[in-house]
Amino acid sequence: MSTASSSPISFPFPTITRFNFSSFTPTSCSDGNLTCTGSVTSNDSYLSLTPEPQPGNPTLQLNQVGRVLYKYPLFAWPALIYTTFTFRILTSSYSTESADGLTFIMAPNSSPSPTNNFGSYLGIMDPAQDGRAVDQLAVEFDTYKNTFDLDGNHVSIDTKSVLHPIYVRSLNETGIDLKSGKDIEVSIILDGREYSLTMYVGYASELRRELFFDVPIYIPHTLPSFIYVGFTASIGYLTESHQILSWRLSSYPIPKK
Repeated sequence: MSTASSSPISFPFPTITRFNFSSFTPTSCSDGNLTCTGSVTSNDSYLSLTPEPQPGNPTLQLNQVGRVLYKYPLFAWPALIYTTFTFRILTSSYSTESADGLTFIMAPNSSPSPTNNFGSYLGIMDPAQDGRAVDQLAVEFDTYKNTFDLDGNHVSIDTKSVLHPIYVRSLNETGIDLKSGKDIEVSIILDGREYSLTMYVGYASELRRELFFDVPIYIPHTLPSFIYVGFTASIGYLTESHQILSWRLSSYPIPKK
């Protein structure tokens, strides 16, 4: 079930946006509210960002990238964006290891993920543009330790680069395991008044949500005035399941400083 509403002011797009996908259905990618590209499929109760691991020839399920975006642009600044989503990452019983993770992304357009950005790039950007990417921000939930990573259970904030995130912290400090198979609930706040990005995280089955980071970000130098929001995920030579179970968001303009 989902609901969505917008209140236009004197802008080319609505500056107030609210929606709530309390769950998903097999028609969620075709009912007009979401743009699903790459390997995304909509199922009964969740979105699957990458192919579900299946027995048989594993190479048919590798090097996949999925991106799902809310179909309509959001006013990014000066604004306050508050979003909460629940996801589940399942390891494959057909492999002794798994990878690579998923992201919550704020993108400048509704295009599919760039080519060749499977594996460690999580569907965020073309590796050839690493260090030069502009007008986007991604919070990545990384499940595989590449040579440049802190560990295989961390959160990073990426803007211009995946190799050099502006912030990274291990979830091992919190007792939360991205690959536990448990439902994980995350709340993210982009505050255009304080120029900050804040995240709370916890298992959905528990009442407690921990303040995981509160990072200063000068939003006008990071994002365009209007953005598209959603999720990306990828797998490379290893596979795992990335499922979005629910997602709600509220966004409204605030006075400039």
